[in-house]
Amino acid sequence: MTGGNSGGADRAPLQVDSFPTDVDAGSTVLVASAGDPTRYAVGLRLLCEYGTGDDAALVVTTTEGVGETLDAYDALCSESNRPTLRVVDTASEQQSVSALHGETPVVFTPSPDDLERLVLALSDVAENALVAGGDRHLVVRSLTPALNAASLAHVRTVLERITEFRSGAGLCLLWVDYTAHDEGAMEAVAELVDGVLWVTRSGSRIEFDYRSTRGRYDPLSDGGDD
Repeated sequence: MTGGNSGGADRAPLQVDSFPTDVDAGSTVLVASAGDPTRYAVGLRLLCEYGTGDDAALVVTTTEGVGETLDAYDALCSESNRPTLRVVDTASEQQSVSALHGETPVVFTPSPDDLERLVLALSDVAENALVAGGDRHLVVRSLTPALNAASLAHVRTVLERITEFRSGAGLCLLWVDYTAHDEGAMEAVAELVDGVLWVTRSGSRIEFDYRSTRGRYDPLSDGGDD
């Protein structure tokens, strides 16, 4: 898969490598990059790659609001065959309000580190979020704010709860800035996922390296952006 602009902070044209073929349907994947996890919109790109028009996706925004997220999604995905989105926006100034952004249901919560409200908001947007024959995906665009604000034990407990919102062959994609956390935090989160998708940038090219965890964290020795 190749791509152009990702939306978010990085607007330069990018060449995006094909996604690894060993990301299995129904997987929970930790997507790890250096710096702001939203700038390459890999979670949204994965929805475009693996999702269908029968699917739904619950997207949690933590560093960008719903407007920026939908703009990036529109730029990346063909409208004819992509999952419909339902958004929990923890980044915008609007707070604790349910609304529509165009045709997209949105629930606003006060901050990305209010994890209990996040679980309640996901329960809200998940209602009736499937059509017959479709799968439900979950994308958390950045775990880093929660990992920086709450105890690791609490974040792990919440992750165990919210990953249940994925259904069928849907993907659960949890993105993190691995440079913002120590190896112990990365190991603790990696224990909860099926694999880690390392995202690196070399010049204008975005490259991927997928590693199955099987309960074991395998750090990227030469990772990082040029």
